[in-house]
Amino acid sequence: MTNDFGNDDGALLARLEREGPMNVERAIAVMERHDLDGLVLGDPVNVFHALGHWPQIGRTRMAQPPGTFALIARERPGQWGLVTSRFLHHYSWADGRERDDVACWLYTQLGDEGDETLQQVPDGPVLPLRQDAPQTAVETHRSKISASQAGAQVATGDAGAAIVAAMRGLGLWQGRIGFDHGVIAEVAARHEHLGAMVQADNILREIRLIKSPLERALMARAARANVDALNAVGQAIRAGASHFELMAMFRMEAARRGNTAVFLNVDRVSSDLSSIKVADGQTLMLDGVSSFAGYHGDFARTVFVGEPTATARRAAEASAFGWQAVREQLRPGMRYSEIVALGEDALRKAGHTALVGFGPHSVGLAHTDEPGENHGGFWRKPDIVLEPGMILSVDCPTLDTGIGGSAHCEDLVLITDDGCEPIHPLHEPVIVV
Repeated sequence: MTNDFGNDDGALLARLEREGPMNVERAIAVMERHDLDGLVLGDPVNVFHALGHWPQIGRTRMAQPPGTFALIARERPGQWGLVTSRFLHHYSWADGRERDDVACWLYTQLGDEGDETLQQVPDGPVLPLRQDAPQTAVETHRSKISASQAGAQVATGDAGAAIVAAMRGLGLWQGRIGFDHGVIAEVAARHEHLGAMVQADNILREIRLIKSPLERALMARAARANVDALNAVGQAIRAGASHFELMAMFRMEAARRGNTAVFLNVDRVSSDLSSIKVADGQTLMLDGVSSFAGYHGDFARTVFVGEPTATARRAAEASAFGWQAVREQLRPGMRYSEIVALGEDALRKAGHTALVGFGPHSVGLAHTDEPGENHGGFWRKPDIVLEPGMILSVDCPTLDTGIGGSAHCEDLVLITDDGCEPIHPLHEPVIVV
């Protein structure tokens, strides 16, 4: 399968084996802005962003606390730290990668008993080796990567000591450090970390706002497949189809194209338990999100099932018109609030009476991938300023009811130095079946 950047999936995944997708220059700048000397990360999505590696054991994959950690030192850009168990280093990290830019600290058991004594990584196989048959290609590669660590003073008895050893090894023990999981702060406090520990979830989202070239390629790949999957569902809709059947179809169409479905909103309904059926003459929105290698596509269109009502047709026209008016004006320096005002003003001046909501949001490793403001422990979207390198969606759904259905138009665009450009081919705003 190919994408808009001319790379097939294998080439993109090979790049992930050689490097993390994170925009390193952006990460350094954001750390400087927040006066952080480094980051210690345990959330699997953040480990992946730093190292291009999804931990096998993690709350987003296997509903367990983190056992694999990534470390970034501001003064050592491009030199990464990895803390993981010796078993998972052999059984998960080693697969498909050979990296000399990642220093590894390995442990033998989860927990933190307070013993910081370093040990040599044992020489010899991690798993029992019999001689009944030649090793497979997987076994040979894993053995080679594991053997590269043999003899190094980076093995510890438990995970807590390994985190401490890695922080010391990267010069972070006395620094101001950002973290993303409570266990990291607990370890630092237990071992009397000499610097400050700062909760960094928002800081990490700030880093993710500006995409690296690899992230842009992954986003384009994800977006193209997502568009094609949603269009396939739209073309297949007929009167009598239920919402959950269409959602199931989207999951299959996304998988057929190598994506993992996240959700499909059908006629403003996102519950996959909805058994409501599509009616002849109905207008309905489809808003689909699916991901490739963790990166998300987000795309919406309107479907006419038979002849729409006049009001629904005008609503679909208003949604498409509003998005085009906004898209033509997007540029660095514009605030989210200005985007909303621009869309509303364009509809008013053009004489559209349909009520359309304009909802800008960054897209990346999450559907809504941007820092938020803390309001009593709750997250609220701030009035973000557009910067080159952001990948943006502006939701443009109609909000009126009693018009014969719903309408929506949405694409993903890259903010450039002087405007924006779509990261996937644009399509007609309405699918007619």
